[in-house]
Amino acid sequence: MKKSFTINIIKIYVLILYLTLINIELKAQLNVDISYTPLDLVQNILVSQGVTVTNVQFTGNNSQKAYFSGNTNIGFTDGILLTTGGATVAIGPNNAPNASISVNTPGDADLEALVNYTTFDASALEFDFIPTECMISFYYVFGSEEYPEFVGTQFNDAFAFLLTGPDPNGGMYNKKNIALIPNTNLPVTINNVNNLSYSQYYVNNNNGQTIQFDGFTTPLQAIAYVVPYQTYHIKLVIADASDNAYDSGVFLKGGSFSAPSISATATHSSVCLGASST
Repeated sequence: MKKSFTINIIKIYVLILYLTLINIELKAQLNVDISYTPLDLVQNILVSQGVTVTNVQFTGNNSQKAYFSGNTNIGFTDGILLTTGGATVAIGPNNAPNASISVNTPGDADLEALVNYTTFDASALEFDFIPTECMISFYYVFGSEEYPEFVGTQFNDAFAFLLTGPDPNGGMYNKKNIALIPNTNLPVTINNVNNLSYSQYYVNNNNGQTIQFDGFTTPLQAIAYVVPYQTYHIKLVIADASDNAYDSGVFLKGGSFSAPSISATATHSSVCLGASST
C-alpha cells in the first residue's frame, strides 16, 4: 500500500513537471492571431496614454496583419505584426533562408517614392490621432528574410512610418518618415542597418528558435514632435521591394504608441520647452 502510494506521488510529480515544461515551451514561441480587426489592433493593442484615435484603416490582405505574443528574442512580448506575406511566416524556428507566404497584394506608392523601387505585397495600417502632449513615440522591430545575403542590393524590402500634420516648428509634416536610425536622419532599411552598417542595432538570427526572419533590428523608438490637441495622420506601411519573394515584417510593441505626460521624464520636459524636431 505504501509503495503504491509512493509510485502515484512520483507519477503526479512527473506529470506536473511535464506540463510545466510544455507551458514554458509554448510561452517561448511566437504566437500570431490574424483574427483581430484593424480597430482592435490600434485601439486595444497599440495605443496607450495621451492619444485619441479615429479613422482606422487597413490596406492589404487580412493575413498580413496580426496580434503577436510570446517570449521571443525580439525584445518585447506582444503587439502588432505587419508583414509582406502572411503574418504566420514570422513564426520560428529560423529553418528556411527564403521563407515566403504569397499574398499577391499591390505595392505602395508612398513607399516607392521613398525608395525608388517598385514594391509588391504591401500592408498598411493607418489612422488619425490627437495627442495631448507635444511628443508621440512608440517602439518597433523590423525583420527580414533578405538579411544578410541581399544587403547592398535593390532587393531591399521597405517600410516607413509616415506622419502628416502640423509641425511645431512651423508648416506641416507631409508623410514624414519617422522610422529613423537613432540620432540620425537615415531611414531604417536593410542596407542601412546590418552586420556592417550601424551593427549595434542589428541582430543576426541564424538558428533562432522563436522567429523565422534571418535578421532583425534591436527594439527601436520612433519619435515625433507634435502640437497638442491637433489632428495627425500616421501610416504604418511595409512592402516587398523589386520582387515579391523573401518576406519581411515589422513588430510594433503593444501599448507603446503614446504621448507621455511632460512630467514623465526630464528629456520629455525639455522637448516641450522648445527643443527642435529633426
